[in-house]
Amino acid sequence: MPSPAKKPLPFTKPMLLVVEGKDEVNFFEELLKEIGINENVDVREIEGKDQFKKTLPAFIVTSGFKLIEKIAVIRDADNNANDAFKSVTGVLEKNDLKPPKKPGEFSNGAPSVGVFVMPDNTSKGMLEDLCLGTVRDHPAIKCVDTFITCVQSLRETPKNISKARVQAYLAAKPTIAQSLGVGAQKGHWDLKSENLHPLISFLKQLK
Repeated sequence: MPSPAKKPLPFTKPMLLVVEGKDEVNFFEELLKEIGINENVDVREIEGKDQFKKTLPAFIVTSGFKLIEKIAVIRDADNNANDAFKSVTGVLEKNDLKPPKKPGEFSNGAPSVGVFVMPDNTSKGMLEDLCLGTVRDHPAIKCVDTFITCVQSLRETPKNISKARVQAYLAAKPTIAQSLGVGAQKGHWDLKSENLHPLISFLKQLK
């Protein structure tokens, strides 16, 4: 028999940030600390973007949800940012939550809901691309480029080049991190980078 779905913990903070998985939780907790708004924001994962339609209803009936003032939903664009935005807003509407009109904005509902599609609300890609952009001038990136060029000539190549680039970059650091989120905890991404300004501007609306 399949194991029962994990019951969400009660919500105790006025702001809720919803992200795809544990890696994103680790990254965004570090970013929220960096911009000084972590104390009032509860960061929760949905265990994959395809689970949002199941996880959101569970959140809504969880203790403390009615006290939440703002909800920010962040997901990857993958191949199409517009499709990703429509997918999120469709789930929000089905659960009687008012979605924003555009990505990067918040609605005037109660609670107010915002959606950000990584990396920049318009381009295809994901959190990995956003993080790699923060270190694009790091000397290790030349090594990463050489490695990726080599592996792309193999018969079997990485299924996700962005994730492969992240792993290659993290492997070049003095203290190796096994994942993007742990890399954030170890300070391997530049959280002050201009590349993050649109995302940070969005998150600051959770104050």
